[in-house]
Amino acid sequence: MDKTLRPVDDLDLAILCALRENARISNLELAKLLGISEATVRRRIKIMEEKGIIRGYAALVNCYGVENSVKAFIYLKVDRKHIDDVANTLKKENRLITLYRILGDYDLLCECLFLSMQELQDFVDNKLSMEGIISSVTHVVASAYKPCEWVGI
Repeated sequence: MDKTLRPVDDLDLAILCALRENARISNLELAKLLGISEATVRRRIKIMEEKGIIRGYAALVNCYGVENSVKAFIYLKVDRKHIDDVANTLKKENRLITLYRILGDYDLLCECLFLSMQELQDFVDNKLSMEGIISSVTHVVASAYKPCEWVGI
């Protein structure tokens, strides 16, 4: 078994799911919702925070509610010698939601959120011209059938 994985039981999972739906829920409300004591909720959350399972609390943003926002997936083919350098540079970009190392025809997958098509174009033209990037393919999201519930977009 992978020692970096952190097991959670059904109660931890229920707490995580409830917090995903409403990170502002009080421990008392969460306890009532799950039929357990407030002390149990508080203890479980503290343990999950200490283990790094819960890394923080954030607002779920409906990017489709932001006028003219553009969500895009950008696939990058990168010279293997430069993958770490490219990834370390890109992950500092504030428009980047997630950055994945992938297998297949491309090496990196960027999930991005821009405030306009012009901002997307500027990102592709300026940020993706760095050394090591061989080519890129950009896919703009038209709509979401099932947005990511964990991050709200």
